[in-house]
Amino acid sequence: MTTTPTAARRPRHRARVAAALLLVTATAVGATSTATSARADDAVPLLTTESTAWSYLETGVDPSAGSADPLSWTADDFDDSAWKNAQGSFGAKGGKATGMGGGYAVDTLLQQYLPGGTVDVPTYFFRSSLDLTADQLAGWKSLTADVVYDDALVVYVNGTKVVGYEDSRVAEHDGNVGYAGDGGGDPDRSTFTIDPALLHAGENTVSVALYQDRSTSSDIYFDFLSLTPVSASAEATISDVFLNIGADESQRAVSWYSDSTSAEEAQLALTKDVTGGAFPARASSFPSTSGTATDGQNWHHATLTGLVPSTSYSYRVGSDADGWSETYTFETQATGDYGFLFIGDAQIGAGETVADTAGWVETMGKASGEFPDTSFVLSAGDQVNTASNELQYDGFLAPSQTKSLPFATNIGNHDVASKAYEQHFAMPNVSETAGRPDANRAGGDYWFLYQDTLYISFNSNDRDDAGHADFARKVIAEHGDEARWTVVTFHHSVYSVASHATDGDIVTRRAELPPVMSELDVDLVLMGHDHVYVRSYLMSGMTPVHTDEPVDGTVTPEGDEVLYVTANSSSGSKYYDIQSQDFAFSAVQNQEYTPNFTNVEVTADSIAMTTYRTADLSVVDEVTLSRPADPTEPPVDPTDPTTPPVDPTTPPVDPTTPPVDPGTGEPTAVPLSELTEATHTLVVTAVDEAEGTLTATVPRRLAGAALDWFVHSEPVYLGDDPSDDDGVLTLRLPEGLGAGTHTLVGQTDATGAETWGTFELTAASDPLPGTPGAGAGAGTGSEAGTGAGTSAGGSTATAQADGTLAFTGSDALPLAAGALLVLLAGLALVVRARRRRA
Repeated sequence: MTTTPTAARRPRHRARVAAALLLVTATAVGATSTATSARADDAVPLLTTESTAWSYLETGVDPSAGSADPLSWTADDFDDSAWKNAQGSFGAKGGKATGMGGGYAVDTLLQQYLPGGTVDVPTYFFRSSLDLTADQLAGWKSLTADVVYDDALVVYVNGTKVVGYEDSRVAEHDGNVGYAGDGGGDPDRSTFTIDPALLHAGENTVSVALYQDRSTSSDIYFDFLSLTPVSASAEATISDVFLNIGADESQRAVSWYSDSTSAEEAQLALTKDVTGGAFPARASSFPSTSGTATDGQNWHHATLTGLVPSTSYSYRVGSDADGWSETYTFETQATGDYGFLFIGDAQIGAGETVADTAGWVETMGKASGEFPDTSFVLSAGDQVNTASNELQYDGFLAPSQTKSLPFATNIGNHDVASKAYEQHFAMPNVSETAGRPDANRAGGDYWFLYQDTLYISFNSNDRDDAGHADFARKVIAEHGDEARWTVVTFHHSVYSVASHATDGDIVTRRAELPPVMSELDVDLVLMGHDHVYVRSYLMSGMTPVHTDEPVDGTVTPEGDEVLYVTANSSSGSKYYDIQSQDFAFSAVQNQEYTPNFTNVEVTADSIAMTTYRTADLSVVDEVTLSRPADPTEPPVDPTDPTTPPVDPTTPPVDPTTPPVDPGTGEPTAVPLSELTEATHTLVVTAVDEAEGTLTATVPRRLAGAALDWFVHSEPVYLGDDPSDDDGVLTLRLPEGLGAGTHTLVGQTDATGAETWGTFELTAASDPLPGTPGAGAGAGTGSEAGTGAGTSAGGSTATAQADGTLAFTGSDALPLAAGALLVLLAGLALVVRARRRRA
């Protein structure tokens, strides 16, 4: 075992920042993106700390005792005349009004203990009223609330619950009185939205239940900072924009929040076509799925499809009706070798939200700056400390990279208690059954493919390890042959050395999950949770192997051996000390109480991981997981793609043949106007104008399938040739096909267009070589100096290499990207054979 030193723990000392600065700081680092027109600046708050009087009950007695309706205390007509009345913030710490953490002040001291002892009052109740007119309500589209609380809080408007924070245990109470919350440190601050439909002309009642976490909690706190209406004429306030990983490298997903109830979408265009923030008329639109978020706003998810490698895209979200977000950009990376960033628990709010956010922003800035071509970010989980705290989510979403780099996130134990996780993030291929122990919490195992790697994520908060194993078996059985590497990731580290290493739940997972990882031939497992860096030896199930070999450099697994890596904190919000005992599985362990990140580089034969200290980018650990190339796989020459030969005797297609008559039984071309970005998956890898042929690659799922092929604009039927097992086919072009950009469509009678792509000709294909009038000197002479890459017998066609969105016959088509076709033409098809170890 190697331990990278330090001696005693060096705690982080954070400046305590006034709570009022939290939103300002989060916004300053880019946490919130608003539409071009935000909330009305001159809106007058209806409730404030200073101006609002609250009736409150602090005796520990259920206010609805004896009533058939347990929520009768939240109704307009409830009699609270016997309750106390006061303004300002409410709280107590150790029975006093001083010493509250986080810089919060107590204006009104609450009775902390039940009479006659030091047992905390479980629940406090607050009520206040609003007198509103019908004209006021008609002029508002929403109301925004800002609250501070410790430990748990539930807010009601006219008897309807509008938000709950850390309130999962409230449902277990027999009545209204009981303990709830997460036992965190300083008070939390959150914002939420109220629908005006819950209000009416006349008197309205806002009710609040405030909970202690346990009978020995040190403090209690509540402050309703403000309740502010948003004008109905204001454009949408769009926030929490986040770029998510897609099902494969051709997809991304975008998630966001909006205070508008209108339908919203994501728009996508090539960056070079976006001028001054204006999107081109033929930008692609992707409608969102949506719902009501836990904070009362609306969450949205939209999936962007049809992306091609090495291309810069711009996107925005919103609607023409209510306004758009600002414009964001991302780049897809080239095919082949790739890299990604692996980060551990950011857990914004575990320390102090502003300082945690600053540390997280620094890590993402340093990591992306050092590795600008990274493909995505994989987070080990615990994005926030409090599952429902939106200010903590603002902190996690603060780095600009959360909008330009796709993230693959795991559900941590601090994320799981609220559906907010599922609303903020949109992972692909999420299971409806595996990893979902509780319908009221975030859940779901998921998977995705990226290049030659299959990634599988477990929601390890679900203790059904057999269910996770079955999920992985099914995914690998269906998709394992498409990948050379298999990486599994989940939050709760089974091989770590700090505070959680000997927890009972971890010991159980350690006994149940590693044997499955070895059984399924998994290569690498990436984890978090313990806020310490650990790299295991290669593990055969639960047994460390090769422990007598050097831990530095390269490890080469044999048989069922798997490598496990646990990430340290990426923000510096929390660290755990290494335990003073020997852990036989640990090859390298490190705790220096400084944020880390890991850069991972993936090739066909290795996964190289280098872990860095954020502060100075010095190296914590580096290791390469190596596997020799499968001797059964032929070498691939990336400069000479293999394509099926074309039979020179095949007669050319007669362009004078009219469009196919349905009455003849032959196929009819799908109109270009019906093509969608979802099927923009065909890659034209080569066009040989001298021979009059075109070579293309279809998606993996269509390899070997017989499709009817048409070239447009005036559709010409090219036949129904199937591709080979690698998805490659060669078609002969029709006579008379003019110079310019054309669209190739593969379709079936049953499903319509299955795949399509564009290509470009630099000269007309009429006549073909060898036909009357062809001429032997075509492409020579004056044309040779045009830079078109001419050759004897004809000019060489070029696929579009500048990212131009090219269409033939329809300007209304969605976003197309011919840009990368030449690049892809130089790439051989990688044989995607999943490793079978001896």
